[in-house]
Amino acid sequence: MQEWLRLVQEKNAVVRYESELMIFARELELEDRQSRLQQELRERMAVEDHLKTEEELSEEKKILNEMLEVVEQRDALVALLEEQRLREREEDKDLEAVMLSKGFSLNWS
Repeated sequence: MQEWLRLVQEKNAVVRYESELMIFARELELEDRQSRLQQELRERMAVEDHLKTEEELSEEKKILNEMLEVVEQRDALVALLEEQRLREREEDKDLEAVMLSKGFSLNWS
């Protein structure tokens, strides 16, 4: 039984790590997208507004809106990661309680 609980804990750790890696990968994608949008916006803003067409001004606004969406998505990922970590701590406490109730020792290494 103790071996089974240890395996459950090990499986949970691997699943958690995989989940974190997926979130970090998405974070990197969004960071890259934000960087490219910032560069594009800098290039467009190098030209004075009175020299731009309505279409160019509209495109700048579109880029700004997309940048805001990317920032919101990145914030959501951070919140998701924190939520997952809190849930994982609760799962660990529950597993620990089960182990202690069965009289097993705790060795999470």
